[in-house]
Amino acid sequence: MAAKRKKIVYTTFPAFSFDKVMFFHKIRTEKGYSAFECSFMIGKHNFLIRDAENPLKKTLIDAEDSLVLAKVFNLEPYNPPCNPIDYYKLDVTFSIVERKKMQWEIVIANDEIKRLRALKIIEEDKEIELPTSSFLSTYDDVQEYFKKLVAEGYFNSARTALDILNKYRESVEFGPDFHPRYLIKNIRYYLNKKSGEPILFDRRTNQFSRRLYFKPFNFEILSSNDLISKTFLNAGINTFQKAGSWVSNLTYRRNHDKENELALFTDLCGTCSTKHALLKRLADENGSHELKLILGLFKMDGNNTPAIKDIMKEHNLPYIPEAHNYLRVSNYIMDFTGIGINETKFELDLLQEIEIQADQITDFKVQYHRGYLAQWIEDNKIPYSLDELWSIREECIGLIGNVKQ
Repeated sequence: MAAKRKKIVYTTFPAFSFDKVMFFHKIRTEKGYSAFECSFMIGKHNFLIRDAENPLKKTLIDAEDSLVLAKVFNLEPYNPPCNPIDYYKLDVTFSIVERKKMQWEIVIANDEIKRLRALKIIEEDKEIELPTSSFLSTYDDVQEYFKKLVAEGYFNSARTALDILNKYRESVEFGPDFHPRYLIKNIRYYLNKKSGEPILFDRRTNQFSRRLYFKPFNFEILSSNDLISKTFLNAGINTFQKAGSWVSNLTYRRNHDKENELALFTDLCGTCSTKHALLKRLADENGSHELKLILGLFKMDGNNTPAIKDIMKEHNLPYIPEAHNYLRVSNYIMDFTGIGINETKFELDLLQEIEIQADQITDFKVQYHRGYLAQWIEDNKIPYSLDELWSIREECIGLIGNVKQ
C-alpha cells in the first residue's frame, strides 16, 4: 500500500487519554468491531471513535464512554493505570494511502521514555466489516427477534443501543458473545424513512447524551362520540401525533377560561397546562390510559429560560421553582408546549413531579406550587415573602412567549 504526500506534525496529547484510545483500538480491531460500530454503540455521534483515534483531533473517550465500550467488548470496566507523564509528545506522520484514506504513524517522543515502534492507524470506511470470532447470527434472525421485541412493547420505552444489545445477549438464541453488527443494521433499517421501515424514533438523548430509540406514542382517534375526539376529527385530525403537532403549533398564551375543555379550539392558544390537559383527555377518551399528565417543579433560571436572566439577576435569585405540565409515557417525557423545551435538559432541572388529572390544572396546581414555594423560602432563607416571590415569578412568566397576565 503505497503512501502519498507524507507530512510530519508534532503535537501533544493527554497521556491518560491516549493510552485509553490505543487500548480500545487494539481491543476493537482484535474483536472485529469497526470504529463506526463502536461509535454507534456509544450513541453520541457516528464518528466519535474515528475522531478519537485521530491524534490531530482532541476528541476524548470519557469515563462513561469507557464503561459502554467495556460492556460491548465484555471486559471489566477499564481505565488505564496512572501515568506519571501528563502529556505525550507525539510525532505524527500522516499520509494519503489507498482509496484516499488517511493513515497516521504515531511515535511517542517524550525524552523520559524509550521510543516505541510507530503505532499505525488507517482511517476506516464507515461501512467496513472487520473479521470477528464473535457470534454474528444472521441479519434475518436478528430482524425476527427485533420484530418480536417491537410486538412485545419493548420499544415503548426509550432504549440506548447498549440496552438493546444487552437484551439480545440475555436471550438463549444470541447469547453473551453476540456481536451487534446486524443489530446495528436493523436499528438503522427501522429508522430509515427512504429505504427502511421507520417505526423507531431516535432524535432524543439520555442524560449522558446517548441516543435513545423508541416507538413514538401514537393512536388513531376512534372515539367519535366523545367531546375532545369529535372536535379533533371535525378539524381533520385523526391521530394523536397529529393532535400533538397541532397543539404544539398553537401560540403560547393563557386561555380566557382554563376550565373550558375546548379552550384551545376557541382561543387558538394555550399554555403547558391547557395544552397537555387536552391531550390527556384525548388519550383517555381513546383508552390510552398509559399516557400520564404530570405536574413537575423545576429550577427555572437564566440558563434554561434565557428571557428571565435579567430578572433573576435583579432579584439576586439563583432560580425559582416553577410548575410545568407535560406528559409521560413509559420512561420518557413528551412536551407539546411549543416553546422549544428540550425534554432531556428539562429533566436534569426537575426538583419534583407528581401525576395529576386533567381537571387539576387550575386550583390544585396553584395550591401545590405555592405550598412548595413556601417551604423552599423557609428552607433556603429566601429574603422574600411568598406573595413577593409569586409576583417575581409572574413577571418571569410574562416574558415567556409574551404571556398575558
